[in-house]
Amino acid sequence: MTRFLRLTQLLLAAGLLPLSARAQSLSNLTRDPNRVAPEASAAAARPAALSLPFFDDFSTQPEGAPSAQRWAPGGGTLVNNRFVLAPPSRGAVTFDGLNGQGRPYGSFFSDTDTLTSQPIDLSGLTAASNVYLSFFWQAGNIFSAPTTASSSRPVFIRLEFLARNGAWREIWVQRSQGQRTGFRQLLFAVTDAQYLHAGFQFRFHTSGNQSNVDNDDAWSIDYVRLDRNRSATDSTNRDIATSRPLTSLLKRYAAMPVWQYNASPNPSAELNNVINTTVNNLGPGPAGTPVDWLGTVQILPAGTVGITAKNGKSLDPGSRQTPVTVDASSLAIPLTPEEKVIRHSIYLLTGEAANSPTVRNDTISRLTELKNYYAYDDGTPEATLSIERFSTGAPRFRAYRFDLNKPDQVRSLRIYPILPAAAGRLITANVWEDDGGKPAAQPKATQSIVIPASLPAGQNYIDILFPTPVGVSGTFYIGYGHGPFGNSVVPFALDLNNAPPAGYFLKNTFGTWENASFDFSNVGGAPAGSLIMRPVMTNNQTVTSASAGQAAAAVSLYPNPSAGLVRIEGSYRHAEVLDALGRPVWMPAAAQRPHGELDLRGLPSGVYLVRLALPDGLLVTKRLVLAR
Repeated sequence: MTRFLRLTQLLLAAGLLPLSARAQSLSNLTRDPNRVAPEASAAAARPAALSLPFFDDFSTQPEGAPSAQRWAPGGGTLVNNRFVLAPPSRGAVTFDGLNGQGRPYGSFFSDTDTLTSQPIDLSGLTAASNVYLSFFWQAGNIFSAPTTASSSRPVFIRLEFLARNGAWREIWVQRSQGQRTGFRQLLFAVTDAQYLHAGFQFRFHTSGNQSNVDNDDAWSIDYVRLDRNRSATDSTNRDIATSRPLTSLLKRYAAMPVWQYNASPNPSAELNNVINTTVNNLGPGPAGTPVDWLGTVQILPAGTVGITAKNGKSLDPGSRQTPVTVDASSLAIPLTPEEKVIRHSIYLLTGEAANSPTVRNDTISRLTELKNYYAYDDGTPEATLSIERFSTGAPRFRAYRFDLNKPDQVRSLRIYPILPAAAGRLITANVWEDDGGKPAAQPKATQSIVIPASLPAGQNYIDILFPTPVGVSGTFYIGYGHGPFGNSVVPFALDLNNAPPAGYFLKNTFGTWENASFDFSNVGGAPAGSLIMRPVMTNNQTVTSASAGQAAAAVSLYPNPSAGLVRIEGSYRHAEVLDALGRPVWMPAAAQRPHGELDLRGLPSGVYLVRLALPDGLLVTKRLVLAR
């Protein structure tokens, strides 16, 4: 998830940045906090050596490290369907120049990621067995193209085979031409006797900018197949596969409060008229292949599955990225008050056997949350956005527009800073009323915080809580800005796979609001994007002095004073610890919240405020003394 690119001159030429800008506003991810560690159990269940056929199109696992069932642990690669562009099948493995913890390898142009197969038993085979390895490769990713290779900048992807004597032999190398490519297929014979042994392995290896500060030297591999009885012309597979990420279930948002969905005069109008993906026919022909598909929706974990009408068409052999759509508005979502996680999917009805290795790529799914917040993003970043550098004048703001189905209250602005670059910066969250399709001249509410230097493990967001919930109705705007810091920038996470409706993202640079855009297609970047910035709502809960006093009495902290481990007695949904100046200094990891215990042993002794958001949306603040 990945990168930093010098775009200032290109963006200025395209009119996407004001002339006063002194640095790029769109950058790569220099670190990826979303990495998921591989499961150790998969390696334990794997045999000592695999047998043919070997196949992986990276569609049988969630995002994260490649499966230890087929690939050696480590290497830093990422299985995903977000950074790749138009893969042969849903999911590919990306060499993004970040290690397994999502951090840069170093500061030079040198070795980066590797993808190494588990040992494969080729003993007893001969050249007549016609063993071939095939795969698709892509240079660059959704954000940018890799750096052009040179004598001082080794930027390449390389394939190597493990010989019988234990030496790795180079089979193929592709040096970067400085251009992003589509996926291209290659085949290589594995017929030399030195490779036909019981512990054969193959590996892909990349080299590039280890720091990911100036460039994104990314490569991707997909649809890896090693088998006997093949030939150099065996470039097709009897497979029809989904490819591009599935679009949102909701028409305007990626997530919204459940009560706002329920309050719509026509809730089905909140659903997308059409949800879509694309499919590839990897088969040989000569005739087209008929294929049907349908859409489904299910409230997790075990709700009734709703199904759309079936559609279909004939796909020409070798056709790529054919749109496949279903009408989501016919799918019913229960109008019940509880929060919901919804999975919607598109299923291809290809007739493949249940045990086929390619049957998994016939389905593509996405989750949608109807909880207590609005979002235009899917929660996972592929790049960063910073407000342009400046040294004087009023703060510059970025804001989103939201249209309510009923009056509500904003509790907080949830935002995703990129650490450590954003640490220590003062940012201000504002809520504005609507004034003729733009935010009003003066904000309705404002709250400033200093971004902490670190967040608890597993937590990527900070919540900027307003002192009291902010009442809003009709259309409102929420966003952030930061004051002058000379040549400093404050990067926040950017989702390049989802975008708000046209005109719903705005910027204020010189005191005037105007539409902003993430359309960087004219400079070779992603076609659209969405800043990860979410208003958290309360369902218009009214806080009276009596109810506030009852709520405060319903929760307590003990021991108080405490040496660092603090127990919360009573129900709550979110906790935040503030210092004596009201600045957030700690929030618990998600795994800690159900247990009602705050581990504050990392904070120094002193007086703190523990701010608790209760299940009904009320905010309660408790004084806490840490003493050791």
